[in-house]
Parts: sequence; C-alpha cells; structure tokens
Amino acid sequence: MHSYDRPGQTAQLLEARARLLTDHAAYVDASTGEALSWTSLRSLTERWRSLAVDFRMPARSRIGLVIADPLAFAGSYIACLAAGLTTVPLDPRVPAAEVLAAAARLRVDVVATDRGDLMDSVTPQPLWHAGVGDIRGMRGAAADRWPSDGAALRPAALLESSGTSGMPKVVPLEEAQLLAAAARIARHHHIRLGDRGYTPLPLFHVNAQVVGLLSTLVSGSTLVVDNRFHASDYWARVAEWRPTWLNTVPAMLATLAELAPPPETLARRVRFARSAAAPLRADVESRFERHAGIGVLQTYGMTEGASQLTANPLDELMRRPGSVGLPVGVEVAVLDASGRTLDAGTAGIVHVRGEGVISSYLVAGDAARERTRPARDAHGWLSTRDVGWFDDDGFLHLLGRADDVINRGGEKLYPIEIERVLIANPNVAGAIVVGTPDDRLGEVPVAYVVTRHNEDPAHEGDFARACAAELPAHKRPVRIRRVRALPTGPTGKVLRNIRMLEEAAA
Repeated sequence: MHSYDRPGQTAQLLEARARLLTDHAAYVDASTGEALSWTSLRSLTERWRSLAVDFRMPARSRIGLVIADPLAFAGSYIACLAAGLTTVPLDPRVPAAEVLAAAARLRVDVVATDRGDLMDSVTPQPLWHAGVGDIRGMRGAAADRWPSDGAALRPAALLESSGTSGMPKVVPLEEAQLLAAAARIARHHHIRLGDRGYTPLPLFHVNAQVVGLLSTLVSGSTLVVDNRFHASDYWARVAEWRPTWLNTVPAMLATLAELAPPPETLARRVRFARSAAAPLRADVESRFERHAGIGVLQTYGMTEGASQLTANPLDELMRRPGSVGLPVGVEVAVLDASGRTLDAGTAGIVHVRGEGVISSYLVAGDAARERTRPARDAHGWLSTRDVGWFDDDGFLHLLGRADDVINRGGEKLYPIEIERVLIANPNVAGAIVVGTPDDRLGEVPVAYVVTRHNEDPAHEGDFARACAAELPAHKRPVRIRRVRALPTGPTGKVLRNIRMLEEAAA
C-alpha cells in the first residue's frame, strides 16, 4: 500500500514549485483577492498528512471534499492529493442529506467541508473543517475500521461522471493519469510560468480540477478561481485579474456574446477562451469571437479520460469551427456497432483508448462488497456513447449522445440537425430537441425553443416553415414549444430532460 513516507508525484511537484517559486501565487480568489502561494500549499499538505496520521488512517483513505469556497477547495484538493489521500469531490450545493448519502455510497472515510449545516449534522464519518490554507479535525476520532476498508481500489481520485445519459458512473483515476492529462493540456495550450488562467467553473468537476488546478501545478502558472459565472460583471473581473486564458463552457460563451464586449486592450491580452463540457455550435463560436475579439479553443473530454481527449490547434488559423479538434495524447476512433472503424464522413460511436483512459469503473453502493467492472472492450476501446465523425483532415465532429438519437418509425435522426435549423432564426436564443413516445412511430421529435425576447409569443409558424424548407419530412419536429429557459447542469450542459422542459414550458 502507498506509504505516507514516500511522497507521490503531486507532492514532488509541489515541493519543486515551493522551492523555486516560493511565495508566488498559485491560486487566487477572484472575489476576495486572497491567494495561496506554493509554500503555503506545501505547509497545508503537511497539516493534511499529520491529521491523517493522527487519525491512524491508511494511506489513500477516501476524503469527501464538500467545499463551497473555491480557494479553500483548490488548496484542499492539491493538499489531499499530495498527502497521499484519495480525493472524492462532491457537489457542495446539494442538501446535507444528499451529500451524506453520496459519502456513504462512495465509502468516504472523512468529510472535509466548510459548510456549517454539515458540521451540525449527525454523520458516521469524522468531520474536518477545510478553510483557506487550513484543515482541522472537528468531530470524530481514529477508528478501528474505516468505510473504505476492503475497498476494491485505492486510486488518487474518485469522481462521479455527469450522468446525463443515465445514472452517474464512479470513475477511479490514478495520480499518474491526472498529472499526465494536466501536462498534456499545459503543453498543448502553452500554459507556462507567467500565465494566469481564470475559471468560474464548478471545481468538483474533472474539467476544473485537471484543466484548471492541476495544469497550474504542472506548469507553475497561476489560476484565478471564482465561485460562479457572474455574467453581468464577467469582463470586469477579467479586467481586474488580467488572465492570459479563460476556462469556459458553451453556455457562458453564448451569454457573453449577447452582452457588452470587453475593451480591445483587455481582449488582446487573452490568448484564448477554452471551451469544453459540451459541443460548441459554430455559430456561437463565430459570434463570440467577432463580438469579444477573443479566439475560442474548442476541446472535448470526459471524466474517464481525466478530462481532455481532443482539442483544436492553438494556432487560430488551423482551428476548425464546429469541430472539437484533433486527438491529444489518446487514440480516438469512430466505430460502428460491430466495432469496425468507419471512414471519414461517416457517423458512428466515438471510442477512446490509451494510458490516460480508465480500464475499470467502480461499482459503488454494494453493502456487501465493493467491486469493479470493465470500462473497455477486448480491444482496449472505451465507448464514449457520443456520436461523431471525422473529416478528411482528422478533425472530430460531434452529433450528440447515442442515447439522444431519435428513432422515428425506423428512421434515425440526430437532434442537432433540427436544432441547427431552429437556432439560425434570429428570434431564437436557444433550442433543444428530444424524442417523445408515439404509439404509431415509437418516437417523434419535439422542439423546445427560447426566444430572444421572452415577452413576445414564439413564432411557431416561422420555425415550422424553416424546418419544412430545410429538413426532410421525418426530421421535422411534430411540435415546437416555447420555454422560458433550457435546463442546464452545473457545468452549463443542456439537459434533455422532458419533465424539466415541460415545466419550463408551463
């Protein structure tokens, strides 16, 4: 078993940063200006390690991080990894009962939190208070047995996937996978000493952890973290902190393209706005770039690959609008149902393989025995369940989730085909298409549309005529409904949830 006496890769990197960069800011809170230096992170790691030893916890014991403060999370995440413990980041916004249920399901040994309501809760696990640059044992003591005893795996991190296509999967990631992915991102994006990133993305997701926190560690750069996306004063915050790159998602870019643009002097300092978490439509990409004067670097990743799988070239002239780019450090293939590689231009299921891709999922919630199940097939491929195709130059284009494909009487259609027609209307701010049950055809497409001027009635006739002009009959939506807003997850990914859409249309 891993020993506290043998520092892992994260601890070695942190030691090198603290020795060479001393009091340089590693992570900065955008709201308060408070910062964690590399030397303070090294000291924090020692406090984490000492606390784990005091509690007589085995190395790679599981620590549930339920931390709302972004700077406190950043420090705790790095210190937890460097101390040789397993990080289990949990959504800090959900009710206490839900947090504790997740902690039990994932066999968390200690809950580290900055939430007062959790501190007041009755929990089977010890509770540690995680502040900015601080960790303290508040409740509980050393135990003879820990929830993770008999664990099937003791990785560096346990993460739950987004679960947009079903129940979340539990993804175990090793320290080497996390740091190798972060190094590939830093290398591809040319993130170096002197760079400063800005991210308002939720830190309990793999994107913000690897693309943000860990790429900062491996590059020795600085990251400004924010508690959320502040649309109205986003550019004011960027102006205050003067980052050289931005970590964004498509929903943010679409919103910013509708607001006042940043000053030209500010835009010139930003090398790129990185987009991930969901496919970015080409029209949104071009609208943001024209409006803000900042180039967009579209990427594609998943938790099972420790975040990034593909990315567009850093050179703006080589990027392919509407594409998620070229493979970066992993193999990517588009396969048919029999596992045959498809030619360029032919859509199929996107598969990935390589050292950075997990080989097993963790099956959680089994009271009797924790176990694993294979994540890859016999040829080493992991199915992303995303539908996509390669163009002749090797750029990957995504059409959506395999589970989102609508089978209308035996004819299959991709929602994005209809959504592109609807969003082309200048009165449409957003659109999503889902399949709904039909007694005769099995499924039929229904469109939900957000108009730019919510006080105006939806021009359903105009939308229907546009679909009739540009789509074959089987791809036309049977209904077009106006909604106040499209439901989204914590990273801004639009959720194809019929119940939530119907509630928004009510």
